[in-house]
Amino acid sequence: MSTPSENNAWFSAPMNYWYAALRPFLSLSAAPQSLNQSILPWTFAGLVVNEDNSRDPATEQAIVTKASYGRQLGRVSDALACIVKTLPAETQKEAAIQAFLDLKEQIDTVKDESEAARFDKVLADLMTLKQRDARGFEDRLARINALAAK
Repeated sequence: MSTPSENNAWFSAPMNYWYAALRPFLSLSAAPQSLNQSILPWTFAGLVVNEDNSRDPATEQAIVTKASYGRQLGRVSDALACIVKTLPAETQKEAAIQAFLDLKEQIDTVKDESEAARFDKVLADLMTLKQRDARGFEDRLARINALAAK
């Protein structure tokens, strides 16, 4: 396709501006010439996993699909906190152990706050349901009462 300036038109200057801006939409030359893309590296929660920092990125990705890094670290932290409780009191006061316990407490606080926020959302949804569909609300309330009775 020729540019407007190649046609020697008196309006070539303004048209060249618009032609440059619209060129990707006027031709297929903007389409990628190759659609091949490697699956590596991949990123999860800001952590880049590639062939340089993982011996088996595919296995690592499969594991993260089943249990996120957060869940894995949470389980390790819970287990380590149990082990720390068995240590002598003097050892528990060491800086590294205290730093770990402080971090775990901060994480547990975030988890508790998130759980409370989810519960508040459920309550708000139930209030909306009560106003919109009394029968649906009663059904869910019965399920909650059955859970409480267990």
